Order: sequence, then structure tokens, then C-alpha cells
Amino acid sequence: MKRYLSLFLALALMAALLTGCGSSAPEAANKGGYYDMADDAMWETSPAMNAPMESGKDDGSLTSNSSLDSTPDTGRKLIKTVHLTAETETYDDLIAAINGTITELGGYVESREVSGSRRRSCSMTIRIPADKLDLFVSHVRENANVTNSTETALDVTLEYVDTEAKITALETEQARLLELLASAESLDDILAIEARLSDVTYELERYASRLRTLANQVSYATVNLYLREVEVLTPVEEPTVWDRITKGFSENLDGLGEDLTNIFVWIVTGSPYLVFWGAVFGLIIGLIVRANRKKYKAPKNPTPPPATE
Repeated sequence: MKRYLSLFLALALMAALLTGCGSSAPEAANKGGYYDMADDAMWETSPAMNAPMESGKDDGSLTSNSSLDSTPDTGRKLIKTVHLTAETETYDDLIAAINGTITELGGYVESREVSGSRRRSCSMTIRIPADKLDLFVSHVRENANVTNSTETALDVTLEYVDTEAKITALETEQARLLELLASAESLDDILAIEARLSDVTYELERYASRLRTLANQVSYATVNLYLREVEVLTPVEEPTVWDRITKGFSENLDGLGEDLTNIFVWIVTGSPYLVFWGAVFGLIIGLIVRANRKKYKAPKNPTPPPATE
């Protein structure tokens, strides 16, 4: 009887120990049977791990600082460039309107190239404040026939932020070097500090110049506008066969008239040379013809052959 009682007590003690071990390591199964008390200390003392548990809710939803797309990013640095190809029947009026719009929106013309006499064309590089770019493009579309347009946006946010950080670091180093230079006593220290200060100043100016360039490109969008004067506007929709025939015939007829006009102008302006050289060549040809006539002209009274006996 005592032997069975001892066996029962041993089994009860073993079950109690197993139950205590299972409750003290609730995550042992999740760790493949391995459990370390250092893990409990890490979870209890780490603020980074405890912060989401304090601010979040146990409902399975993402917290505000864990979602990157929850709020729109409005601090992007974008360099916008627009290319426009347009045509007009009223060239002078459109150029005046575009210049007025540029001034009104606070922009400026960076470069301009005009060519042609009868049918003029103009190529312009225009800088417009980025927040007013859509207004300018809309104005061009309302007053001209835009046949082609493209728009690009280059994101330079990372370069912009990196350049600002480098400038801040260089300014801090520059201030520290100036303090060291003021307290330096030996000549070697002074020369070494001045050499490094010169390098820092050069790098600071270089990064500052790049930052100004980026800021200007971001603040002012670039519009490359090519405008040409036409007599008939190109239809935006797909032309029919008859429209293509009519347009081609009209353009060729206009081109022929322009060529005839250029030839007439060339003849009139070059008439003194034409008259002079025409007279010279006429005289030379006349002399040659006259000489040939004398050479091959037969005698009027040929000598009769002598009589035979």
C-alpha cells in the first residue's frame, strides 16, 4: 500500500512540474521549443517595441506611423518640363499675347530664335512659375493650334535633401575650423587648419550653387515652345483622303508660287550682272561665228582649169 501511495505522489509531483513549465514559457512553441529569459527582458524594457502597443489598438488595423500612403506627400521637389509644337494663322497677334501672358504670370523668356520671312517660325525657351504652368499651357492651347505636346517631371527630392544636409555639415565644420584657427598657436597647426578651411569653403560654395540651381529649376518650370505661321491650320483629328489631297495640293501650289517669286527677285536683283555677261558672251559668240563664215566661204570667181590640146 505504501508503495502505491509513493508512486501516486511521484506522478502528481511530475504533473505539477510540467504544468508550471508550460505556463512560464507561453511562446516556447512559437520559437521551436527554444526559450530564453533574455527575450522577456527585451520585450519589457524596449521602448521601441512597447510604443506601438501603447498607441495602437488591438483590432488588427495599421497604426498611423506604419502606413506610408495614408497621407499625401506634398514636399516633393519636381523639375517640370513641357514641350509644345503649335501653329497659327495670326502670328504677330499670338506672339504679342504669349509675351503678355509670360509677363502677367511672372515668367521670363530664356532664349528666342526667329526664322523665315513669308512663313515665320519662332522657337522659345520660357521659364514659368511651376504653380502657374497649367495656366500658361491652357492659354497657348486656347490661342494656337497645338499639334504636339509632352510633359515630364523629374523628381530631385533626394538630391535636394542630400545637398542641404551636406551644406549643413560643411557649415558646422567651417565654424569649428574658424574657432580652432582663432586659438591655434603653432604655425603648422595654422597652415593645416587654413588648408582644410579652404577645401571646406570650396565644397560649401559648390553645393550651395547646386542647391540654388535645383531651387530655380523646381520653382520655375521650363516650356520649350515651337511656333510656326501657316495659312491653313492642321486638323487635330485624323484627316480624310480628300483633306490630305487638298492640303498637299495647296501646299505644293504655295511652294511653287514662292519659288517663282524667288526666281523673279533673283533675276531682277542680278540683272546688271546678267546684262554685262550676256553682252560679253554675245560678242564672243558673234566673233566666232563671223570667223567661221570667212574661213568656209567659197570664192566667187574660181580659176578655170587649163585647156588640154
